Formats: sequence, structure tokens, C-alpha cells
Amino acid sequence: MTGSKHLLETQAGTRVLLDCGLYQGLPDLEERNWTPPPVDPRHLDAVFLSHAHLDHCGYLPALCAQGFRGPIYCTAATADVAELVLRDAAGLQEDEARRAARHPQRHLHATPLYTDADVDKVVNQFVRIAYGEQRSDVRSCGLCLRDAGHILGSAIMEITCDGRRLVFSGDLGRYGRPLLHDPTPIAHADIVLCESTYGDRLHPPNDPRDDLGNVITMAMARRGVLVIPSFAVGRTQEILYAIAQLQAAAAMGDVPIYVDSPMAIAADRIMERHPEALRFDLRARFGPHDDSIGARHVTNVEDAADSRALNDIAGGAMIIASSGMASGGRILHHLRNRLPRPQDTICFVGFQSPGTLGQQLLDGRKEVRIFGIPVPVRAAIAHVDGFSAHADREELLRWFGGFVDRPRTFIVHADPAAAGALAAAVAARYGLVATPAQPLETAEV
Repeated sequence: MTGSKHLLETQAGTRVLLDCGLYQGLPDLEERNWTPPPVDPRHLDAVFLSHAHLDHCGYLPALCAQGFRGPIYCTAATADVAELVLRDAAGLQEDEARRAARHPQRHLHATPLYTDADVDKVVNQFVRIAYGEQRSDVRSCGLCLRDAGHILGSAIMEITCDGRRLVFSGDLGRYGRPLLHDPTPIAHADIVLCESTYGDRLHPPNDPRDDLGNVITMAMARRGVLVIPSFAVGRTQEILYAIAQLQAAAAMGDVPIYVDSPMAIAADRIMERHPEALRFDLRARFGPHDDSIGARHVTNVEDAADSRALNDIAGGAMIIASSGMASGGRILHHLRNRLPRPQDTICFVGFQSPGTLGQQLLDGRKEVRIFGIPVPVRAAIAHVDGFSAHADREELLRWFGGFVDRPRTFIVHADPAAAGALAAAVAARYGLVATPAQPLETAEV
């Protein structure tokens, strides 16, 4: 369920990579990022990119550093967001390399997988295309992108080659979400590659906004600080919008809120530039000077010194910082500071991959390691699941209901249990031949 990469080869010899993601989570998975891919990047004709989460785009700079020089097709919003997250990832890797030089006993990577200069190459290779635009730039391959409703700019790919139509879901979003469109239904396909992150489970039926309000109330009653690890792109904006609704309904007090994520702040500005990917125009609804998706009492923290100053807040405040699975960024500094404090609360607002610090905390670990240092866990740990940007089993099945054809289906990007569960459900409900794909498996279609 990470490191998304799918190689498509046509009869004419064209080779296209669908997504190019980093492995994240368990250490043995992350180590795969340092192994060259099984396809020579110099022999790829193009990359089709579904969206800008690191597990789908994060290997692109390494691919370019290894010789890939072709175009990278994606939506304009994805190109903007991808540049943001890739530069952040490069910075984190460069930081790790500097820490490795200072602390060799921590077994960190002494050389970054890629640098900001490698990201420059990626940015120059982006080809921005609009939703619904038909493109045939790549020999023997047609491409059309449809809104996937997952994060800003996310896309479902419709690819035509050798007289066949392949649909790649990317990551599918939820239905009826406040900021993004529903996933686009697709009618025709011969082959489908569909993700299955939540293929074996359902999201809770209750409104996550109410759950968040309850967590805020309980955290403030403890007279501590509420820390929310949140993905900078998409999740932070949805959390802020939920807070704005809670404030409008007088369902929470006037709590000072600190968004300590330069990337999330930049993502807010990118969202404002792309109303085509949203249900409504943010500037039209909240005014040209709004920078917090309608929420009040919000301070955007960009300077590192101001971020460190948040350590001095004893209680009665919220800190939202990335990343959502506590796998890097400023959130690690806040967790190192706040986890030992019994009055503070840490609330995760989405799925935590196995092996991540977030999953360790949700599993009840009494001690975790941050920057190689043991940290005791005394703070309260909470979880609000309904903000997930991934379609659950019923929503994935709802999307499959749009096909009028009977496409051969491969379930990808999932833990084995989730892939098997969705494959069985798709076969039972629609009579499709659905198979969980295996790493390095080749299928002739």
C-alpha cells in the first residue's frame, strides 16, 4: 500500500510508468527506496501521475537523477502540489544526512536519496493537462484524466493503447466531502487497476466534525495542548474547514490555533489558485485575504524560531503540524516535546500505515523513538478516523458500479487483506474477474 509504480508496455514498445511513489512505513519498505527500480529510467517514454502524495510521486526526483528525461503528465494542481511536497521531501532527506554526519550511531542515511536540484529536473518535465482533455502526445498511448476526488488535482487515468482501454484509479476519494468533488464515474474499460487502501473496512458513519469537536473539548478540559499531526495537503485544509464550521455553530470555544507547517500554508495558497478542482471557490466564499479556510483565531507559523516558541505554551491551544503519520517534519519536534506531558493530547486524523510512529502511538506504545532518542508516552492519544481521504469498501464498490463493461480487474496499492477483500466483493457484486496484484507481477492484457 505504498511505493505506487506500474509499468505499461505497448505492442509498439512504448513504456509508460503509472505513478512513481516512495515506499513509506516499515523500515524494510523504506529501504527499498535505495534499490534501483527494476526498469531502467533511461528507457521510459513518459510518466503518468495520478496525484501528489509522496507514495505516488515521491520517487520522481530519484528517477530523473537516474536518467529519466521524458514528460510527466498530470493536472496543473498536481504539478503545483507535487513541487511543494517533493521539495519538502528533499529538504527532510538533506536534514537527515546532516544529522547522520553529527550522530553516526543513529544509523541514519548519510546521503540523501535526492536533493532540491533533482526536484528542479522534475518540475521542468511536468506537462499540465486539464480534466477531460484528450492527449495523444506519447506514441501509441492516449490519455485522459478524470477527477478522483482524493486530494487537490488527483486524477483517474483513462489510457488507450493497442485498441484497449485501461483505467487506473490512482487513489479514489470519498463521496459528499465538503471541499472536493466526488470520484468521477467511468463507464468503459477493458482493464482496471484499482487501489484498495480501505478495501476491507468501512469509515464510521458519524460526522468527523463532531468527533473532532469532542476531542477539542476533552483536550481543553485537560488544560493542556492539543497536537494534531496532519497531512499538509488536503487534510489540514479539511480540518480547518471543520473547525470553521464548529466555530460557526458555537460548538467550540475561542481556542488559539497554530498551523505549524509551511507546506500546509503553501498548500492553502495552491488551493486558492485551483477552483477547478474544488466544490467552490475559496476566495469567493471566504474573501481574498482569508488564509485559513474560514477558521478564526488561526496563526500561521512559518519561521523555525516561532515554531520552537510553541514549546512554551502550557495549555489551552491547538497545534496542527505535518506530517499526518508523524513520519517527518515539524510534528516530530512537537511530539518529542509533548508526548511526555500527561496534560497534553495527540489526535491522529487519518489512517496510520504499519510501522509509522503514528501507528505505534495508536497501538499504545509507552515509549517511542524520535530522532533516534527514546521518548516516554504520557500524553493522551486520540483518533478521529472519518477525515480519511480514501474511499472505503462501499465507496470503492460504488465507483465500480459505474462501469457498463465487464473489465478485467487488478486490485493494487493495498495490504494483502484489503486487496483480497475488495477483489472478492467486486466479484460477488458485479461478477467481474478481480485479482489482487503481486509485486513485480507481469500481466498480458
